[in-house]
Amino acid sequence: MRRTLSLTVIAASFAASASAQTAPRAPATLRLTVDDAVKMALDHNVDLNADRFDPQISDTRVAAAAGAFRPTVTSAVNSNNQLLPPTSLLFPVATQTDVISSNTGVSQKLPWFGTSYGVAWTTTHTDSDSFLNSYNPLLQSGLLLNVSQPLIRDLRIDQARQQLATSRTNRDIADTRLRESLVHTTANVKAAYWNLVSALATVDARKSALDLAQELVRVNKAKVDVGASPPLDLVSAQAEVAADQEQLIIAETAVKQAEDRLRLLIFDPTQRENWNVKVDAVDSPPIATPTIDLDAAVTNAIAERADLTRGRKDIDNAQTAVQYADNQRLPDVRLNASYQASGLGGTQVLRTGGFPGTIIGPGAITDFGSVLGQLFAHDYPTWAVGVSVNYPLGESADRAGFARAKLEKSQAADRLKRTEAKVIQQVRDAAWKIEMNAKRIETTRAARELAEQRLDAERKRFEVGMSTSFLVIQAQRDLAQAKTNELSAVLAYDLSLVDFEALQQAPPAGSSSGSNTSNNSTSR
Repeated sequence: MRRTLSLTVIAASFAASASAQTAPRAPATLRLTVDDAVKMALDHNVDLNADRFDPQISDTRVAAAAGAFRPTVTSAVNSNNQLLPPTSLLFPVATQTDVISSNTGVSQKLPWFGTSYGVAWTTTHTDSDSFLNSYNPLLQSGLLLNVSQPLIRDLRIDQARQQLATSRTNRDIADTRLRESLVHTTANVKAAYWNLVSALATVDARKSALDLAQELVRVNKAKVDVGASPPLDLVSAQAEVAADQEQLIIAETAVKQAEDRLRLLIFDPTQRENWNVKVDAVDSPPIATPTIDLDAAVTNAIAERADLTRGRKDIDNAQTAVQYADNQRLPDVRLNASYQASGLGGTQVLRTGGFPGTIIGPGAITDFGSVLGQLFAHDYPTWAVGVSVNYPLGESADRAGFARAKLEKSQAADRLKRTEAKVIQQVRDAAWKIEMNAKRIETTRAARELAEQRLDAERKRFEVGMSTSFLVIQAQRDLAQAKTNELSAVLAYDLSLVDFEALQQAPPAGSSSGSNTSNNSTSR
């Protein structure tokens, strides 16, 4: 008996443990203020994290453009073995020649004045059985320096410097795009937060309406039971309960959808457990009417808006293109200078008799150090200086390019003016919406208070038999609609505040302006 009881207790313990392991855990609740939500989005929003790569990518483009001015080092070693057949009276036998050569050089285009230079050093070791050689083996070394300096075209700016300046400006444009993405993310999070707060308040309002309808059902049922009211009044009240239950279901679903929209912005949506976190929005929506300084807001927007900053950067790029195209119309006049030094050595071949003489053996040896001494002592120098001129006759592509660059600069300036006008209109429109929605809050609050008073009066009249169930139901509907209108006005006011703040920093999400920037943020 005791053994059976023990087995039963053990089985029950295992069952309880198994049920505890398989039972789903209650989702965690996250109490969240609107500032907390914004901070989480700035840390975890996947779209924003992707946009943060744009400035880094632009940095690589700047580095690539600056790479045109980095020095280039070249080096090579070659070995050549050649056996020439006897092809003439001077070469009655086959000739064997072995050559080992090496060269090292540095070349660079300077970021100033279009200057370019090159330095090269070569060495050669030749071993040949040709009887015409004066040295065998033969050591040779050479040093070559050359400089090319444009005098007119490419002096102030050339293609490499234009690309570097443009890439740096585009790097600044990438910063404005990231700043715009930050503004849109912040605005979207605030909008999603206040939408969730409004959806929760709507649920509370629908629950209140349902409670009132259920109370009317209870009263009507009592009256019908004693014969004081016709059954139709009870049916009407029950129908109103069913309608209010439907509206409550819709409102509760809207809360779930609003929570998902906020989760998508503040969490990493690829982590499945984040979708089960319950969001508890603890902030109350702002309903106090702030003082709007419209002129200051417009001034701030013109100075700070990301699309206007991009427009100004576009003008900078266009000005750089005009300078380059204007410079390319000039004659290409270049000063070219070069210097070459040579050194020669090895084992001298001794001869006797007339030309070409008879080889009698090796002579004096000039080592490699002496060859280098000849090189740097300028024993065998060669100088060259010249000027080259290149100028096309007639209408050239450079002239057409200059005309196009000027037109594009004028176009960029006009686009900036158009964008400034649009910015002013958008900021003013957002300010008018704040003013309108603030007045809507006042009127809808007054309408809700009056609807509450009317319902209270109708219920009192109904209790003493001076009103009907129909009028009470109508008063309940009017109160529910008045609460919905007030909540809509408060939400519209909160969203207009968010838009007014965001429009001073960035264009509306999804718009295209400035440098033809498109935003992937979700439009509200």
